[in-house]
Amino acid sequence: MKKVILTFVLCSTQFFSYAQPTLNNIENFVVGMTLVFQECDTSGVKVGKKGGNRIWDFSDLQSLNSKTITEDMVLPDSTNYKDQFPTANLVEKYSDGRLVFAEINENENYLVGFVDNTIPINMEYERPMLFAKRPIHFSDSISDTYTTKYNIKDLDFKGQGTVTIIADGYGTLVLPNGKFENVLRVKITQQQKDTLVQYSTNTSTSTVTYVWFNDKYRSALLKISKTKSDYYSNKTVEYLLKESN
Repeated sequence: MKKVILTFVLCSTQFFSYAQPTLNNIENFVVGMTLVFQECDTSGVKVGKKGGNRIWDFSDLQSLNSKTITEDMVLPDSTNYKDQFPTANLVEKYSDGRLVFAEINENENYLVGFVDNTIPINMEYERPMLFAKRPIHFSDSISDTYTTKYNIKDLDFKGQGTVTIIADGYGTLVLPNGKFENVLRVKITQQQKDTLVQYSTNTSTSTVTYVWFNDKYRSALLKISKTKSDYYSNKTVEYLLKESN
């Protein structure tokens, strides 16, 4: 009798388990695409466990009223910085004024520049930073190094860092606007050390970002990011409202 019950349990577990997804199109953005994200209250939000056949339930995320971010994918020629970032072939133009310059090929996305005139900051990635890899499936792990230089308020900075991308879980994602099956979670860790050139002082920054993808959308469905440095910390939570061409 025990053997029969055990066999039934094992079969049932296999029947209801999810296949490990392999995603071929994550962040494979093209000019003309638009993404809209809803920003959320970060209080009490936890990323959940890694591993297979997970259910990540974020159905109770609290939206911040009128806090949405739009990203338009445009050509570098449409900005004032095309000559500064000659290898970029796509720009993520944010509604809050940020510009992310990317070099995208069939299998990878690299960050080559970042501009935010509200700070203001203009950052060049002398050695580009890898931020997306295709295809990707559960347990994949990729690491790379990058270097930066930038100026803030007449102070010059040089930076170097390591980025690690790990597909650490798969399963079901539940958001306020829907339930998504066969989702792959990707953890991106950035460790960066910046040197203030004029004074030879160093600052360390760590950013850990969790992103959830499925095979229907190129964009992440959910992004949870936390940054810590020697002087500040910041956390953001946002989920996808719309992806259109």
